[in-house]
Order: sequence, then structure tokens, then C-alpha cells
Amino acid sequence: MWLLARRILRDLRHAGFAAEEVRAVRRTPPMWAQLVDFYQRGGRVERVEATFSAATGQPGLIRFFCPPAPTACAHANFGALAHELGHALQYPPQWRPPGDFADAQAYARSRELGEAHAWLNQARLCRAKVGGTPEMAQVQQIENDEDFGTRQVDLFAHIAEREAAGWSDARILDELAVLNANMFPSGMGEGNLKTYGQCNRWDWLQATQADGSPFRRFIAQLPRAPHADDQKLLMKFNLFTQPDSNADTTLASLASALGGVCTRGDLPALHALACQAMPYARPGVAWACRPHQSHGADDAAVAQGGTMPRPWA
Repeated sequence: MWLLARRILRDLRHAGFAAEEVRAVRRTPPMWAQLVDFYQRGGRVERVEATFSAATGQPGLIRFFCPPAPTACAHANFGALAHELGHALQYPPQWRPPGDFADAQAYARSRELGEAHAWLNQARLCRAKVGGTPEMAQVQQIENDEDFGTRQVDLFAHIAEREAAGWSDARILDELAVLNANMFPSGMGEGNLKTYGQCNRWDWLQATQADGSPFRRFIAQLPRAPHADDQKLLMKFNLFTQPDSNADTTLASLASALGGVCTRGDLPALHALACQAMPYARPGVAWACRPHQSHGADDAAVAQGGTMPRPWA
């Protein structure tokens, strides 16, 4: 065990961890137990030289991407390690390929539950952290489920509130998965405004839809290759991922309308375009992930001037 501990601490220092963060990892019992478990399963922490700072985790491998000195690796810290351990050790379905899933919602749900486990793991380990820099908050920009507006959510405070209210882990994870679907991944590149959920659903379509499918027919109708705004709009309104969303006449009019959009990044204009071209489409992952037969009551509420209920307060 002494040799293993020595190797773990050496790997963390090589990955860019400051001395006080290394000590915090070693002195926090639940963090150290997870990290030892990860290594005993054959895992390792690895440094990758890069022009940016980032961290990734999967079964057997956690990587910290470190920019050249004197720039510090911003992700080489206790909280990022806790998050990536959640990916590496929990919820294996998140690693199954798109073709293993019957539809886009099931694939996206597996990815989003993987992130939910990582966030919950990070929140609880950071709460238990002994020494080092305190990590008491994790604020993320969240897109509204019903439109393209955004708001800030402190995930750590959110989790603590749910725990104090007596929520089960399963219920907390379910809510975190919906929040994750509406989060924005880092490193997407300028002008790419898709959320995790929109990326996941687009990835499933790209990987699984055959020539002649409604998805491929729509792509062929566009006067250009679909860019990030097109992808965002289609996934936001659950086109190709819900029953009754593939009517050829609706898709043809939408393809024509999108082809005439010249300005990129104008999300309010895109939302208005979608509402006009697809009056019966419903935005949001919370609605899309419900059993299809339950949508009727929600549709009736919207038709009477109401709004789609949010899954969180």
C-alpha cells in the first residue's frame, strides 16, 4: 500500500497539482479511498501537454491537460479530480456507444446521468475536503428548458438543498441529469452554443440514422451543411427524436426557413423561426424525456396559455 500511495501522489504532482491540493487529497478519507480504488482497478492519472487546461475521466484513465509554463493547469485540483473519479468509477452505461441505444433520448440520458453522478460525487467530496483551497460552490450557466434564455445555478448549493429536503440519491441524480442536459460544455469553440443534451442527441442521430431516414432527408434539403445553430434548434425542439416530429411538410418548410438565415448566433430569432415553422413542436429535454403518452395534458396546458412545468424549483 505504501508503494501505491507513493505512486498516486507522484502522479498527482506530475499532473500539475499544487502541494496543498495533493495533501488535501491524501488527508480526505473518502477522496483517498476512491482514488486508491481507482488505482487498484488498474487506473492511472496522466498528464497531457496541451495549449489549454482541461480534465477528462473514464474507466481506467483520468487525464489533466496542462498548458506550457508559466500558465498553471487550472483543472489540476481536488474538485476536478473528484468529478473525474465520478465518471471513472460510477454509472458504466454512460460509456456505451450510440448504436447500443434504441433512440436519441436513451443515449443522451445515459450520458447525462453519467455527468450527474460526477457532479454529485464532486459536491460530496468537496464538502468533505480536509485542507487545501475550500471549494464551496460550483456555479454553472444553465439554458432554460423552454427557451434559449439562461440562468446561473450553484450545483453544490442545489444538491445540499435537495439532501436537506430528504431527497433520495436517485431523485437528485434525475434532476442533475436534466440540468446537465441544459449546461454548456467547455471547449466547444466560438459560435457553438449547443448544450450537452443537444450535443448528445445530435451525436446519436449522426451515428445511427441511415440514408433515407427523415433526418438524412432533412439534411439533404438544407441548401448548405448544417452548422451549430441548425443543430441546436433541431435538438432543442426535439426534431427527429420524438414521435410525430418528422412530418415531411413541416421539415421541408423548416429547411427552407433555416436556409434563409444569414446571421449566426441570434438565438431569439431562431426560437421565433422554430415556433412559426413548427407550431406543434415542444422544446426542452424535460418534456422530451417523459413517457410520450403523458404529453397530452402538458400540450393542453400550453394551448391554454400556460407554460411547461420545470422539474426543479
